[in-house]
Amino acid sequence: MQKKLLFILFCLPLLLTACQRQTSADRAASRMLGDARFALRHGHYAAARDTILSLRRRYPTALEARRQGILLLDSIELTAARDSLQRAEGAEWERLHVKAQFFERKLMEDQKK
Repeated sequence: MQKKLLFILFCLPLLLTACQRQTSADRAASRMLGDARFALRHGHYAAARDTILSLRRRYPTALEARRQGILLLDSIELTAARDSLQRAEGAEWERLHVKAQFFERKLMEDQKK
């Protein structure tokens, strides 16, 4: 019985520390999502994309932020393709049109999950 109590007392601080780290990772990942949304709103597609990719590398345990990041990355790609479609012609327009359709379908599927 005493060994179990000692084990619990030893593990409790580790558990509390792990929970605090998870919370700080979630907060930092949420800030990065906000930064990516800001960049998207202002038409900085590469910066928005890079922010999401960096979030995924830096915070592998921030699962909710990563899930939202997938949806946001789809939105970034879709918006960038639609924006480029306005200036494209010929074969480039066709390629971008297919890309936009793909990301529209992908975004719909990702939102179902």
